[in-house]
Amino acid sequence: MSRKITLLLFLALISLNILAQSISSIDFENLKSDELSDAQITQIYRQAQEQGLSIDELSSLAIARGMSPTEVAKLRSRFNSIPDNKNSSIAEITATQNRLRTNEDDTKISKVNTVSVSDTEKKIFGSDLFTSKNLSFEPSQNVPTPKNYVLGAGDQVIIDVYGAAEDNYILTVSPEGSIQIRNIGPIPLSGLTIEEASIRIKTRLSSIYSGLKGNNPDTFVQVTLGSIRSIKVHIIGEVKLPGTFNVSSLSTVFNALYVAGGPSKNGTYRAIKVIRSNNVITEIDLYDFLVNGTTQNNVVLQDQDIVKIDLYLNRVSVNGETKRVGLFETKPGETFSDLLTYAGGFNQQAYTKKIKIRRNTDSQKSIVEIDFPEESGTILKSGDEISIGKILDRYDNRVEIQGAVYREGEYQLEENPTLLTLLENVDGLLGDAYLNRAIIYRTNPNYTVRAIPVNLNEIFEDPENKDIKLVKDDIIRISSIFDLRQEQTINISGEVIKGGTFPFVEDMTLKDLIFQAKGFTDAAANYNIEIARRILDDGSGEVRNELAEIFQINVREGLILSVSNPEFRLRPHDQVFVRSSPTYESQKNVSVKGQVVYPGTYTLKNRGYRISDLVKSSGGTTEFAYPKGAQLNRPSINDSTSIVAIELEKILRSPGSDIDLLLQPGDVLNIPKKLETVLVDGHVFAPSNIRFNESKSFKDYINSAGGATDSANTKKSYIKYANGEVDRVKRFLFFRNYPNVEPGSKIIVPRKPIESKISTSERIAILSTIVSMAAIVTSTIFQIRSN
Repeated sequence: MSRKITLLLFLALISLNILAQSISSIDFENLKSDELSDAQITQIYRQAQEQGLSIDELSSLAIARGMSPTEVAKLRSRFNSIPDNKNSSIAEITATQNRLRTNEDDTKISKVNTVSVSDTEKKIFGSDLFTSKNLSFEPSQNVPTPKNYVLGAGDQVIIDVYGAAEDNYILTVSPEGSIQIRNIGPIPLSGLTIEEASIRIKTRLSSIYSGLKGNNPDTFVQVTLGSIRSIKVHIIGEVKLPGTFNVSSLSTVFNALYVAGGPSKNGTYRAIKVIRSNNVITEIDLYDFLVNGTTQNNVVLQDQDIVKIDLYLNRVSVNGETKRVGLFETKPGETFSDLLTYAGGFNQQAYTKKIKIRRNTDSQKSIVEIDFPEESGTILKSGDEISIGKILDRYDNRVEIQGAVYREGEYQLEENPTLLTLLENVDGLLGDAYLNRAIIYRTNPNYTVRAIPVNLNEIFEDPENKDIKLVKDDIIRISSIFDLRQEQTINISGEVIKGGTFPFVEDMTLKDLIFQAKGFTDAAANYNIEIARRILDDGSGEVRNELAEIFQINVREGLILSVSNPEFRLRPHDQVFVRSSPTYESQKNVSVKGQVVYPGTYTLKNRGYRISDLVKSSGGTTEFAYPKGAQLNRPSINDSTSIVAIELEKILRSPGSDIDLLLQPGDVLNIPKKLETVLVDGHVFAPSNIRFNESKSFKDYINSAGGATDSANTKKSYIKYANGEVDRVKRFLFFRNYPNVEPGSKIIVPRKPIESKISTSERIAILSTIVSMAAIVTSTIFQIRSN
């Protein structure tokens, strides 16, 4: 018995997994038919059969949810290749036992219908309502059973009997409209509300459960709704995807409109009709939901209901400074005030005094202007174009003050009618304000600007008579005394810690400037400070020979000047130069690497420090040193180094000679280990390192590398020695002189110059030219002889 229960539970789990993903939850927009397995195709097909969808209906649904026609064709082809599954069944164990309501219909859409939307549709107010990714109007299946819900064929009824007796029934209303209870028989429920059905079921059950009878029953019954049925509704008219759709029996008009993509570009949003049994039972105005968020006429649909979307009533356009712009639908008799509500009202930049309407007449257009709000009740006509203008970017009461005042900016004219009042309200002038002349820039009626000079001293002395009345758009500019002269600076350079240019201040001394420059460096010759001063115009108009006035200053320790001039006062634009001491030298280093006893960095002891001195300081060469390959690397321009070829063996035999070079800061002496190979490179067959052999010649090494290639220029071969020297093959008469080869050398065989060959067409052209010239010469000779 336990094994059977386990098997049943296992089958139930499998069934749940199969039914977990319904047709409605499939993302058709991103579905790729070629990427689906046969099992997945079969599962989709069976789910469609379960929901009563044909392949054509499933294809229409896929297109409605964004699948391209090409992908739909591929999907149909895959469906047609599935073997006939009419007799196959799908496990429904858990679907009937699950207390949560489930219903597979077209209302459960995981992504918005991706129907192409024209530019005109995008402008229609409310057009994005049914294309939103986050708003599907999907009815909630798991809510308390509505008392007024009318049962029909396909609804699942759950009957719980509890108390003295306990039982449970999960039954489905048959196509005949009844349920079948054992030992009782059929109970007709179709057309009853859930409340009426509960009374009927209780009455019928009391025949087998006596505890349900009487005034004090000990057995009770509860009737609830399980899985709900699907109904078919027809959506017609000006809708994006007209057709018949399977929807939940709890679905409303909004839900059905979403499935069909909403009204088309010519469809109405204001008068959507629901037709039931050939009668219009309600009319929905979507603007109630769009503007107020109310859905009072959003009725629950019934099987075979028709949702009809007629052509729009009237349509007007709104552009300009409203919170919403676009195309709006109006009902007959609606006014500009109603339209303004739909447009969200004016925005903060709107010019509301006059509203301009472009209106179509029988033969042409006309302009209608309405005063707002006095004429906000103006009735609108279809085709009206309402333009809401923008306020002007100017001020009717602004004055502005700039310059040497405490609070620059814009101010209200009414609070600052005069210049003196404005100066008081900006907390007065700065101390550097230039009082002899301020300027008021005033805009004339023709929008030209004129400058009005003002003497602030006169206004302060006689405010009653000299104060100036301001007008709108006046700009008052009060200059600083520093605005009216060249910037005054002073410069110090040379052997100071922080040289540069500094602002000049009155009574500034040389000592002050040196303090600002953080004092002297160790290399400063403070006894030789030079100050260069500008020669100012003396008014004579005479051109003088002197370009600058020079002062020599001796500053002793503690920044003390001479007794006669303890404080040297500076003037604007003075230039101070602190010279370097000729006796000061910072440490300068050189390095030695390789085969010496103590490689490393060494300081130049004197100006005559040579290569031999460096080798001696480093303890001399080791027994493995190869002096012939020693190189001197010397810093050059652009932070690079160059190789200086030296002969270390001769230097060590004759220290202090001409070949024993004086070292410079940054020099690096590199003494390699004994070298035992010769590198042959370039245009040879096998470039390689070859063991050095004193008996081999220059040519022998080239031959050891396979010899020169056909493109090699052996006449230009050269050798580079380990110490950096270079030698090449020389020629004298018919003899060639090859350089000696030493260990660590590098023999390089260059390539022959590439010669451009004459093509066949070029040769033909040259021959043609020669033949033509010969013919001309021959003809000329014959003519001369004949004459």
